[in-house]
Amino acid sequence: MILFLDFDGVLHHENVTLKRCKSSSVRWLKDHELRYLTATGHYVKGVNLFEHADRLAAALEPFPDVQIVLSTSWREHFRPGSLLCFLPPALADRVIGQTPHCDKYGGVGSRLFEVLAYIEGNGLAGEPWIALDDQAQLFWDDTENPPDNLFILKGDEAFTEDMAVVFGERLALTHALKGNL
Repeated sequence: MILFLDFDGVLHHENVTLKRCKSSSVRWLKDHELRYLTATGHYVKGVNLFEHADRLAAALEPFPDVQIVLSTSWREHFRPGSLLCFLPPALADRVIGQTPHCDKYGGVGSRLFEVLAYIEGNGLAGEPWIALDDQAQLFWDDTENPPDNLFILKGDEAFTEDMAVVFGERLALTHALKGNL
């Protein structure tokens, strides 16, 4: 099974900004801010970045076959290796790739298009997948009836303990159904 993973609104609060940082100001960044410095001279600013990453790792522990593909907008600003450095080893070790950039404007259905492009481009048709995201409109234009393989969180809450339980139940059900196919 493939998990398409977003960062903002999932692994931490959705209130994350990309700030321009002049080269003369880099020395004033704190150590934890330097970690989020991009190659283009911007840095990511947010409260408690990746605070729920360990919770997701724990939720995935019973499902060792789940592989992660990064579908986060962070892939537009950081090299793939840098993205892995933000994740705990239990998540980073599961990452097998990232979705391609298909729509720089992030319109309705754009992330779904990127997910499907990844699946097709990597010969994974028929492989079960689930997307963990906080923006239903990036997958579906009818937010009241999202596809079954879409797990939407509230961006201002992200991956809470309650959501971890529900997500684990969803993965268990998916695995049970996969075994019966």
